[in-house]
Amino acid sequence: MLAEIEAWARCAVVVPDGVQIVDAHVHLGIDRDGHALAAADLVADMDANGIAASVAFPADEPGVGGDFREANGRVADAALAYPGRIIPFCRIDPTHPTDRVLADADAAGARGVKLHPVAQRFRPEGDECVSVVREATDRGWPVLFHAGFGARPLGDAFARLIDQVPDARLILAHGGRGDHRALVAATAGHPGVLFDSSIAALPDLVTLGPERIVFGSDRPYGDHAQALHLVGVAARVAGWDDTAMRGVLGETLLKWIGPVGS
Repeated sequence: MLAEIEAWARCAVVVPDGVQIVDAHVHLGIDRDGHALAAADLVADMDANGIAASVAFPADEPGVGGDFREANGRVADAALAYPGRIIPFCRIDPTHPTDRVLADADAAGARGVKLHPVAQRFRPEGDECVSVVREATDRGWPVLFHAGFGARPLGDAFARLIDQVPDARLILAHGGRGDHRALVAATAGHPGVLFDSSIAALPDLVTLGPERIVFGSDRPYGDHAQALHLVGVAARVAGWDDTAMRGVLGETLLKWIGPVGS
């Protein structure tokens, strides 16, 4: 029955010809809360759901030193094992020294940064976080922020962050579900701010312009079939055309992170 439901969910999405579906939000490893995902299982799930590639970063496993260096290395290794399928982002804790962690991740092929203000207990507009965002921006990397459950009010925080790093490229996860309306208002007019669709609220996706949305699943918390279904329903309700769907499913993100493929 589960397989039938997942097949139906996938069928709800009309994928334009030639589109590479790219998932912007996947955790690899074993989270402190017990959720886990191995690279081989991710790739099998991608194959089953027609996903060309996934942006992956560590689960919440900061390691003995608390700086995610070991976990970032494992994600880099997974990207080498599955070239063109896993796109490595590094995870950073701004409350720890970050220069060496960022340099190591860059040398290992990272193409962006994941920051989680709730799990790592920092403020997006704080000096330490702003420094990481500025460094990532200097390297040409986008920064994906957790902006979902457990987040405090975020509109003013991200407005202040953008003021300090105006050329940053930010992806706010979960459709900004932690403070959606305030985030949309605070980032209006900033082309360097996107929202990923992972575990987002349907009304939030429908009211956002599709040019501001990138597809995400939040594996292993989310599911690829359900994530595709959500985007498919949003497209039908909002009346997105093929051009909009191409952007949401992959083209917009690929403009930021570069092409995928072996």
